[in-house]
Amino acid sequence: MLKQKIVVKVSGKKEEIIQTFPFFITLNNEYPQHDIYIICEEDCSSLFPFLPFKTRVFERPKDKLNLIQTHHFVANLHEVFNIDIFIDLENSFNSAFMGFNFRAPIRIGYDIGWSRHLLTHKYTNEELMPLEKKAIRLLENFTKKNFQELKIFSESVDQQVVEKVEKLFNEPEKPKIILLMLYNIETTIKEIELWKSFFDKFKKQTFVIWSLDDQDAISNIFSKIDLGDNFLTMHKGCFVSEMTYLFSKVSGVVTNNIIAEGLCSYYGVDAISLMDEAVSSSSYQFFRYKPRRIRYRKETPEKFYHEAEDKEFDSINAVVDYLHFIFKL
Repeated sequence: MLKQKIVVKVSGKKEEIIQTFPFFITLNNEYPQHDIYIICEEDCSSLFPFLPFKTRVFERPKDKLNLIQTHHFVANLHEVFNIDIFIDLENSFNSAFMGFNFRAPIRIGYDIGWSRHLLTHKYTNEELMPLEKKAIRLLENFTKKNFQELKIFSESVDQQVVEKVEKLFNEPEKPKIILLMLYNIETTIKEIELWKSFFDKFKKQTFVIWSLDDQDAISNIFSKIDLGDNFLTMHKGCFVSEMTYLFSKVSGVVTNNIIAEGLCSYYGVDAISLMDEAVSSSSYQFFRYKPRRIRYRKETPEKFYHEAEDKEFDSINAVVDYLHFIFKL
């Protein structure tokens, strides 16, 4: 088969990017000799380096969103030309129009509204189907193969020593550190009383907060919390090697963010997702590892329940006891 160029337009929501990993890994496995280009929206490219193969990712600026601006964006994207296949994972008229402007002879997507007139290969849309499954189904329809038994995971975490991470563990006895992945500053502010209670239930525990964004803001929030005799340090960065090295060193991860939850599932890291029950999360149908998701209700914040195990906790103390058991603290 001749080497071809494939462009994939992904959703404009950053929290949905991790759900497309099964699709991209399968696409690369099916067409390893082809060049894969990814078009995403501005500020949505930081997760693609976690894929196990190199990709070329291009962000569309926020001032290039209407049809005329989309045409100008494609026309001036000189690194991407002579496209053979365009795959539309956004499923909008705008994204289908983008494929049309790339002049790709094969344009794949779902039969939705006016988009159908710009696609060469259009398939029946199932509205209630989650994004991760919808993306795989699109690839199944095009390749005429079945990927329903697919299970993905990162083969290993990065064992390359990262000095500024290693410094956290330079003690005579390896410390049992809990990594807190708290990305969303607005959510964290709303949950501050919950986190105060959370820290209060630990004794002499070391925590590392990892933040892709809002490091200063999150640092200021937690600097005002009485940690008792616990120890807390901040670590910021989006480098794959740093985060995966931290994964290999810590006892476990606690997060309130669906992106972090997805990455932990992808790497098979022991993690607890502590989230409001109103937060919608992926089922990770094609991930080998599933998240341990503990929900709380705003109206009764002292009550928690474990989604997967159908287990209830009557206090934050019980949740912390569960963490000690899972993380072997």
